[in-house]
Amino acid sequence: MRKIHETVHVGVDIHSRLVMPPMVTEASVGGEISEKTLAYYKKMAANKQFDLFIIEHSYVSEDGKASLKQMSLADDEKIAGHRKLVAAIKSVRPDAAVFLQLNHAGIKTRADIIGTDPMGPSVRPWDKMCCAMSLEDMARVKADFVAAALRAKKAGYDGAELHVAHGYLLNQFLSPLTNFRDDDYGEDRVKYPLEVFRAMKEALGDFPLAVRIGGIETIEGGTTVDEGVRAAKAFDTAGAAFLDMTGGMTGYNRPGHKEAGWFQDLSRAVKKETTAPVLLTGGITTYDEAEKLLAEDAADLFGIGRAFLKDPNWETDKL
Repeated sequence: MRKIHETVHVGVDIHSRLVMPPMVTEASVGGEISEKTLAYYKKMAANKQFDLFIIEHSYVSEDGKASLKQMSLADDEKIAGHRKLVAAIKSVRPDAAVFLQLNHAGIKTRADIIGTDPMGPSVRPWDKMCCAMSLEDMARVKADFVAAALRAKKAGYDGAELHVAHGYLLNQFLSPLTNFRDDDYGEDRVKYPLEVFRAMKEALGDFPLAVRIGGIETIEGGTTVDEGVRAAKAFDTAGAAFLDMTGGMTGYNRPGHKEAGWFQDLSRAVKKETTAPVLLTGGITTYDEAEKLLAEDAADLFGIGRAFLKDPNWETDKL
């Protein structure tokens, strides 16, 4: 019988199936790691229910910034701040694994944030304030992801996570709601996110790289579970350290669902078709709920987000 507290390999060995998923703090100043950020993550890392901490998304280039207070790893000058963040967490939990999520906002930003019109896979028919990416744009952004991943490695992280969910750029390529391209990248919507992932893997060597996949959308015409499984299989074959399954353009909530693990139909389907550990988030608020989902084989890892954010001492009485 599998247990919550046992060793799982995600490119590195962790000793709990409970994960702190990336949650935006909006505490950065000019993209730099602030003292507030350091204090926050030290506080969260003290909870020994968790052994894997996925740090909130950092933008990989200035035109991919989602907000003015988002963390950056878009240039070498930011490495020192990230090194401080890893050291702060390790000072509390030297045995914990710390991964950094890397992201580009695509059309999920504004001109007043990035200084130019946002870009995405296609121009949305109702949106005149974005531009479709050229092949040259796509090559440049791919290189930006690779460069940021190498910076994460230099900063001392134990791994990185590529963000292909929650409506950001790579999810925009994956989703039929936003990808209207008439080239190969529209015919095969996984193609560009997978190319970015493979380029990062090639550059990183044995440094673990996971992926967060927006594998389901809750409105008509959006990504289906079957399409989410297809994407997950592609990243699994490409060597993903784990598969973090969540929502796509419609976000991390799921209207009409209040049960623990509200993306479990997706995670269960992915588990049947892949070999990498599968991470499930969404609505899990107690240790007992995670334990039940594990017993039911809904996933291998369980992200505790808002409940942990609300209470940094979440379920420590059960240690």
